[in-house]
Amino acid sequence: MTNMISGKFNVTRRGLMLSAGAMLAAPALMRAHYSHAQTGLTCVSWGGAYQDMFQRVFTDPFGKETGIQVNLVSGPDLAKAKGQVQSGQIEWDIMDATAAMATAGEAEGLWEPLPGDIVDVDDVVLPLRESSAPFLMFGGVIGYAPGRAGDVYPRTFKDFFDVEKVPGRRALRTRISETLELALVADGVDPQSLYPLDVERGFAMLERIKPHVTKWIEQTPQTISLVQNNEVDFSYTYNGRVESARKDNIDIAFSLEQNLILNQYLAVLKGTSKAEQAIRFVAFCMSPERQADWANSYYSIPARKSALPLVNPEVASRLPDLNNPANVIMDDTWWAQNYVELDRRFKEWLAT
Repeated sequence: MTNMISGKFNVTRRGLMLSAGAMLAAPALMRAHYSHAQTGLTCVSWGGAYQDMFQRVFTDPFGKETGIQVNLVSGPDLAKAKGQVQSGQIEWDIMDATAAMATAGEAEGLWEPLPGDIVDVDDVVLPLRESSAPFLMFGGVIGYAPGRAGDVYPRTFKDFFDVEKVPGRRALRTRISETLELALVADGVDPQSLYPLDVERGFAMLERIKPHVTKWIEQTPQTISLVQNNEVDFSYTYNGRVESARKDNIDIAFSLEQNLILNQYLAVLKGTSKAEQAIRFVAFCMSPERQADWANSYYSIPARKSALPLVNPEVASRLPDLNNPANVIMDDTWWAQNYVELDRRFKEWLAT
């Protein structure tokens, strides 16, 4: 356990800063939109087995403890969240956001500020942002089916982009963050010297792999199902998704030789009439007990230091290693400044 966890606290060098003075802003207006008038909270998350675990670990226990129901819907989207905030038609109270979405949304003022005492700041692996809480740290990996691939599968990002060395049908995300990192490392950029990203070089590498991508994936559960159903041979996916599928006896695995280390955040949409309840839910998700259960369920690094001893040693042995120099730790601050523009460019590129 110690070897897997040691060094994890150094990720704060990425410049994530706690705004200790952030106070809970009062909700702007009561919203009348019918889909948001239902009892309880609405949280937009990522579907599939991940969302099932999210419900078991977070929303169901929260409901039992507080009496507040949390309704889960699928498909976080920053543009949709922005539209809700700008129109005042809030449908999602809470967004389970990628780091790029969370930081870019924060820059655009889309989230409610979090109170500085929402969590013990000395007990968090990553510091809180002003308006989002890092509740999940996990690995972006290359999934494959061992029964079909045998010994010929991508062990690194370079392997994934090398269609001659490792032939096969490939799948990537319709998400510029993560995909751009993969392309640059595959093209030979040192993982430890990756940021600021060389955008033009990354797009050039994507141009080379584009004809060999069988499927560009929008919905995260497809990163597993496409491999499972023999629609692709190799797919960019996530270590927790793979581990969950393995528990269900699905023929899928991933290499620990090279991973992209990602952070995920909970944010409360600006202007929701249920901000106080939503922030209470965020605090609940950050508790040591919930974080330990989440780590053991999803094979993630817990967000609370006090939860680390509660992680099953077998789980810890299969976590991506932050000390591996081949791994990339995503720079959330860089994406906060660049996500919106590059996301638009990438979607236009995909359409051509």
